[in-house]
Amino acid sequence: MVMASWPAAGGRDRHPVPAAPVRRRVSEAMRRAVRQAVAYSVPTIALGILADDVHLLLRFGVAARPAVAMGVAAICATVLLARFAAGPRRRPEPAALAILVVLYVVTLLNSRLLPTLAPVSAGYQALILVGSALFLVWSPRWQLAWLTTAVGLSVVQLATAPAGAAPASASALMVAALAALVSAVGHPLAYFRVQRMLAQQFQLRHLTGVTRRHERAVEDLNRELVRTARIDTVTGIGNRRALDEAILSLAGTRLAAVLLDLDHFKTFNDRNGHLAGDEALARVGAILRQAIRREDQVFRYGGEEFLILAPGADARSAAALAERVRLAVQDDATAGPWHLTVSAGVAVADRFSAGSPLGLLRRADAALYQAKRAGRNQVVVDDPGSHSLNALAST
Repeated sequence: MVMASWPAAGGRDRHPVPAAPVRRRVSEAMRRAVRQAVAYSVPTIALGILADDVHLLLRFGVAARPAVAMGVAAICATVLLARFAAGPRRRPEPAALAILVVLYVVTLLNSRLLPTLAPVSAGYQALILVGSALFLVWSPRWQLAWLTTAVGLSVVQLATAPAGAAPASASALMVAALAALVSAVGHPLAYFRVQRMLAQQFQLRHLTGVTRRHERAVEDLNRELVRTARIDTVTGIGNRRALDEAILSLAGTRLAAVLLDLDHFKTFNDRNGHLAGDEALARVGAILRQAIRREDQVFRYGGEEFLILAPGADARSAAALAERVRLAVQDDATAGPWHLTVSAGVAVADRFSAGSPLGLLRRADAALYQAKRAGRNQVVVDDPGSHSLNALAST
């Protein structure tokens, strides 16, 4: 349960001012509470007036007809005012004030029409005055306006009362004044306590929402950090850390490894500069991302070396993949003018062991070495069955 005040240092209740969105939500909630109080009170008011009218008819007969007519009119007015207050874009306070005035006026007129009911009417007046403080969480200004109106009506009742009814009217005025005093003192206490409680609840929700947004932002940032920690900044493909994780995840599967190396890249760097070299590496990374299948993974293996891991691929499909990459680098409109080419070595493991991945990678490296020795810009496949190296494509 939320307490009605924030704990403050030194035991002092300082009531910090809530944020503007919180204040708006508090105002809307209290206005909604007034609207609901009006809506829920109408059936009770109508039943109370009908019961009172039946009692008057049974007790006073024909003499009670004017009072009964006023009761019926009060019910109709209350229903219409409640419907007016139910509009979501309308302030409910004017309708609530009008309902209270109608009930109060009917009570005063009943005591005028049936003087013997003056004590009962005085009790009704006190009930209306005190009940408004208990059930309506409108602002103290509205409560003060209502109490002022009620006391004014009681004064008018006393001033216009016949000589014989003056003592009863004076007593009723004293009761009304006392009830108004109690209402005037009690309502602000209840109002501000409810206001602070709602402010705390909405402030907690507001802070919880802010905290959740910050947590989501931190989670997104962490995911981005995790992703970037596994991405090579130059080429935009996986780095060695990502490769180590991929090797563990591919244990026990059939796996093809395609090891690629840019030909004469040191000479290219010396002639064009390292910035041009980084740009060429980035372009090759983009070509690799476009050439591989959805289930394949590509990594920067070394300075100008790249590795493709192709789960489930056999020697022929892996060689076709390597050849597709070789032709894409050779014919690329961006890299072509720089005369970049790539050599590739392909090896396949029928059941890849993540505990000892060097066997597959060494065979792919040996095939790549053979492609370099054979003149570069070609693909060589390691054949584990005959322990031979086959050049499948060359220029």
